[in-house]
Amino acid sequence: MTAAYEELIHLLDEREIGYSASDDQAIRTDLRGEVATYRIVAKVEPEVDLFQVFGYSPLRVPEGCRPAIAEAVARANYGLRLGKFEMDVDDGELRFQMAQVLAGESVGEEIIDRVISTVINMLDMYLPAFLSVIYANELPKDAIRRVEAAFRRPSDPEGDDHESFGETEDEA
Repeated sequence: MTAAYEELIHLLDEREIGYSASDDQAIRTDLRGEVATYRIVAKVEPEVDLFQVFGYSPLRVPEGCRPAIAEAVARANYGLRLGKFEMDVDDGELRFQMAQVLAGESVGEEIIDRVISTVINMLDMYLPAFLSVIYANELPKDAIRRVEAAFRRPSDPEGDDHESFGETEDEA
């Protein structure tokens, strides 16, 4: 058992959060966000120096909605600084994944807490858009813009202008 996995277990025990552990240094628990309760899988992978957290949406995307949700996922992922949404196009599983590279065997309880919280917050932010696409037939573009506008900070740019790496404003 690695130090990072021990830190994860300690943090959950300290907060009295129930979980199931597996032999592959992964835990599974259900955590409640503002919008829903999510299945959280946190895994330490020492062979690749990675701590990963997956947050699973409580819904399976219906087969007929998968192309629209795939577009919504692509739109949600564009510009994300941390993590990514993923959808299994075969079974409709929708999740958010975030990883932290391990420096040594430890990850630190603060980072564990931040990664798990970020996963839940991202699901809370975007799940209403995905639901709106599925059940209200909202266009993916409109649904994603609506939720992102609600969470935009005053300092964030409002337009769709994005600079490429190494490009100056004059070159764009």
